[in-house]
Amino acid sequence: MKAVAFTILTITLLTCCSCGRHQRTTSLTEPVDFDLDSIISRGKIRIVTDYNSLNYFVCKDMAVGYQYDLTNEYAKTLGVEVEIIVSNDNELNIEMLDNGKADIIATSLIADTINEQRISFSEPYGRSKIVLIQRNDNGLIHIKADSLGMLGNDTISLLANSFYETAIENINDTSSFDNIIIDPIEHYDVEQIIQLVAENEIKQTVALENIARANAWYYPTIDVSVPISPDYDLAWGIRTNATKLKEDIDNWMREFKRTTRFKQIYRKYVIDPREIHSNVQKTTADTYQDDFEEIVKKLTADDDRYNWMLISSIIYQESHFNPEARSWAGASGLMQLMPETAKRFGVEDISHPEQNIEAGILYLKWLDARLIKYIPDMQERVKFTLAAYNIGLGHIMDAMRLSEKQGKLPDVWDGNVEVALLLKANAQYYSDPVVKHGYCRGTETINYVRNVLV
Repeated sequence: MKAVAFTILTITLLTCCSCGRHQRTTSLTEPVDFDLDSIISRGKIRIVTDYNSLNYFVCKDMAVGYQYDLTNEYAKTLGVEVEIIVSNDNELNIEMLDNGKADIIATSLIADTINEQRISFSEPYGRSKIVLIQRNDNGLIHIKADSLGMLGNDTISLLANSFYETAIENINDTSSFDNIIIDPIEHYDVEQIIQLVAENEIKQTVALENIARANAWYYPTIDVSVPISPDYDLAWGIRTNATKLKEDIDNWMREFKRTTRFKQIYRKYVIDPREIHSNVQKTTADTYQDDFEEIVKKLTADDDRYNWMLISSIIYQESHFNPEARSWAGASGLMQLMPETAKRFGVEDISHPEQNIEAGILYLKWLDARLIKYIPDMQERVKFTLAAYNIGLGHIMDAMRLSEKQGKLPDVWDGNVEVALLLKANAQYYSDPVVKHGYCRGTETINYVRNVLV
């Protein structure tokens, strides 16, 4: 069986919801004849998915995401490579199925929102309901599950021309209370609208629960506990005439949903918080002084910039001095190394304090060496190096290019590149030709740099 490799192709990215109901006419009357046997002969399966903090994104220069992992597992059974195509435009995605540029749409598709004459749906990989997203101010929320009637004559801001509009219209048609007022927002995506709620710029919005829960880990000020719809089946989209591919996916999906691996993927992206978690309690500062200070001082004795105080601050931010800490993304140990990074720098036991710290320092210096020709100022470069350590060098290089394109300085962090990094959560900017690594949520990285250097 072939090892699975991934190619990433970013195409036109539009801010249409992946479950949009508005349709435009495709140019083809019949989809191309390209089924399972042709995919296997080609040695590659083309998956179109969308950038967001659930389905697909790049973390520490590694592609991750719920759909990314699921499609990876399916590709293993075929022994083919995977080409990831990134598009947030559902209509364009269907066109790509029809003309053979894509084989599977792996987004949060709701099976009954698209005419089945246009697309076939796989065995569902999960279910999700639509939930209300509102601010949680000091434990208080405006609407509770037993008080949905309070939504009458209230305004809900949501993605324009989307399935969510249909859902609210259905509530208006079937409920006994006064109509909900829809405030459609264009040129945003669902996650950006959720951020507007978190920042108190709008009162409330709606989203599929799996997307809402993924965002709740980042925005503790929001509440996603109030459902406003029944559960919907979520499935992959397949070309209507790719009957063998659909049959194979359906059989595989039914079996895979029973496996421990499927439960691990679901828990990783939908249930577990996006933070370090471990069964071992965090160590105290006193324990740190006893156990790790001498190691850090020894490893940083000849370095003025990456000195023991800076490395200690990084360890605190990364693991709270817990050598057994493990993040949701798979980073481990005091310096929260990804397995690939640990291997690159010779770590045999990733939880061994000295090996983990030494490899973390080597990785910092490796990042510094990559950045030196772009950022000559030594102190300024430390900020960029910390940011790259947190989110990945690719995202930081993207932000530098984007900062320069925006007329700001590409080699100054504060007020320049950090601002550009924030823009990479916006489809208008992460689809810019100078951006090579797509979507990212930059707020955590900006806070990380500030907290390490405070």
